[in-house]
Amino acid sequence: MAARTGIIVVGGGLAGISAAIEALHHTSHAAGVTITLLDKEARTGGNSAKASSGINGVLTGTQLNLGIHDSVDAFVQDTLKSGQGKANQTLVEKLASESTQAVSWLQRDFKLDLDVIAQLGGHSYPRTHRRPDLDGKPQPVGWGIVGALGKHLSELAGLENARFKLYTGARVVRLLTAEHGGVAGVVYETVDPDSKVIQQHTLLASAVVLATGGFGGEGSRPHYLKRYAPQLVGLPATNGAFATGDGLGLAVALGAELVDMDQVQVHPTGFVKRNDPGNPTKFLAAEALRGEGGILLNALGRRFVNELDTRDHVTDAINKLCSAPDTRARHSAGVDVVAGEPSSAAFLVLSQAAANSFGHGALGFYEKMGLVQRAGSVEELSGMLRVDHGTLLKTLQDHDMARDSGLSDEFGKSTFPQNALNPLLPSGAGAEQQQLQYYWGVVTPSIHYTMGGVRFDDKTRVLRAADGAPIPGLLAAGEVTGGLHGANRLGGNSLLECVVYGREAGRQAAALVAEAS
Repeated sequence: MAARTGIIVVGGGLAGISAAIEALHHTSHAAGVTITLLDKEARTGGNSAKASSGINGVLTGTQLNLGIHDSVDAFVQDTLKSGQGKANQTLVEKLASESTQAVSWLQRDFKLDLDVIAQLGGHSYPRTHRRPDLDGKPQPVGWGIVGALGKHLSELAGLENARFKLYTGARVVRLLTAEHGGVAGVVYETVDPDSKVIQQHTLLASAVVLATGGFGGEGSRPHYLKRYAPQLVGLPATNGAFATGDGLGLAVALGAELVDMDQVQVHPTGFVKRNDPGNPTKFLAAEALRGEGGILLNALGRRFVNELDTRDHVTDAINKLCSAPDTRARHSAGVDVVAGEPSSAAFLVLSQAAANSFGHGALGFYEKMGLVQRAGSVEELSGMLRVDHGTLLKTLQDHDMARDSGLSDEFGKSTFPQNALNPLLPSGAGAEQQQLQYYWGVVTPSIHYTMGGVRFDDKTRVLRAADGAPIPGLLAAGEVTGGLHGANRLGGNSLLECVVYGREAGRQAAALVAEAS
């Protein structure tokens, strides 16, 4: 016999969690409306928990306190420019205009200290909010946000007569079709912990929210990637293996349209681990590393790109200019590529000032992971990178001369967050001199985000391929959707879209339940 709930949310990343919280807020206990969240993994969080650079917001309290004079229009224009004519302007305008309240919601209702702001690639102003180190320890922004919201939902689920129910290890395999062609519920599977037998369950509902994420984690069994972006098959990825595009197939089976499926973002900086360079899963080198002053060098010790250009342009530059035997950055000496080792890679270098701005909690974590190393001088750094000392010194000096000039450099870079060269301290500084370090790692382009997905509108309604009309009862938010980002997503917009469109999906689902009652 089929069970019934008011609203089903499929996927427990930030979009799904935001949708569930908002649906609870907009439905009443008196009406007995329940919200059920299904996640195929053993715990919620998804790729949202791995996000490291931050969440965008304009005209926030944090921006205003720091004297940053940003605007919704500037944010819209930056996002549209990044999308290269493919981004849906209506969706972009909603994202930007609601970014203020999205960040404020996290800060006010969940006490999240999103008090550090960086200017990432493609942005006109610093607007990407993240959390500061706490007692010398990092506070990862994605993990912090999904943790705070998830804790809130867990507490609600534990209440007597709770209206929220969470089922993990529950894989949705089919959407049920109502007589009017809309959604009537889902069929999901669980595995009995004792017998290991797969059990199938039917759950009916008035509204279903798809928040299942993208397909960037397909790995060795690519399906959507092989079909829509075959040139990327075999690249390393920053995604969890759970990101396999499940929601796309569910929606298409009901007639949904897919859009921009060939638009897959390759992030320019996935860390290459010193003792495991061939691992296909890369730990993301947060864009905030460059946003706070990190620079990129080829294996000759020279800069080759505006580090704060959009992700696609920086990726293209690394692929084109850091792939030859003499320009490809590596941890080990020699020209022979180790099995699985990236064919293109660059050095990421931070001065002490850039490291201080980024935060030593996260840098310390990177060091423990074998992703980042230190050098106490330019001479030591040149030795570790195996580049000519004079060439490296000139590269750092030229960067800082451009910074001091107030003009754009030869790569079109006009924003220079910090000096690349550590200052010379007075003789006799002794111990203080030892504190001025350079931090460096090897980075390579890695599959990071899929801009394509189900076509949806600004009310989060999934649209049919046949006539463009909404599929009754079916909503979607987060990376499972397409059309918002176009050809390239700006850093900081993924967490933001999860909050803005996740909350919208929750409100719309609540309205559908009210109509059905």
